[in-house]
Amino acid sequence: MAKSNEKWIWLPDWASDLSLWQDDLTEVESSADHTFVPYETMVDNLEDLYRIPGLAKADVVVGWGMGAFLLLMNNKKKPAGQRWTLLSPYADFCDEESDWTETNLHFMARQMQATTEPGLNSFAEQFEDEFGEWQDDWMDAAKKMNAEKLAKGISYLADNKIVEPIGDCREVKVIYGRMDRAVPPAQTLKLQAFLPGVEFKERPKAGHWPPQLLL
Repeated sequence: MAKSNEKWIWLPDWASDLSLWQDDLTEVESSADHTFVPYETMVDNLEDLYRIPGLAKADVVVGWGMGAFLLLMNNKKKPAGQRWTLLSPYADFCDEESDWTETNLHFMARQMQATTEPGLNSFAEQFEDEFGEWQDDWMDAAKKMNAEKLAKGISYLADNKIVEPIGDCREVKVIYGRMDRAVPPAQTLKLQAFLPGVEFKERPKAGHWPPQLLL
């Protein structure tokens, strides 16, 4: 159980706005002070995630998809005692379990800067069956985001992967959905090689969406 007045920071997936589900997600620990980092702010700090205001002093950081990946990429800066919850994380977004390759991600990044909506639709097609009632909200938020920063995030996922074990695995937990089509469970489970001793918890009826994974 979290202590009163803990600071929680939430890092989104690519092209996503976690504050869409703020009322649901804050129920995970209603006594905490919750901050939802905008996607554009996260992308502005790809090379040094801990420049995001408040992140270094947060008691708990929840990273979803790309947000979880960026935490792992910045693991050497993890403050002692900080707790991480990683939702649908991965070591390599373009591994053989993924529908994406480096080539088509770079193509999508170029496309994104010219015409944003087709690129967003290409991504959404991966898991349209599990979007449910959140599909329209996600798409509406993504369309408002800066096209250059959407492309920058895609390029980062194409060009980076985790290649060595994470040094400090204390206070880290992983949650993934059995029905996740955006990040298949097999892709997340490959992280076990890089996160020794970390518990991986499967949600049998959940897909990719945080409210399903956490509640």
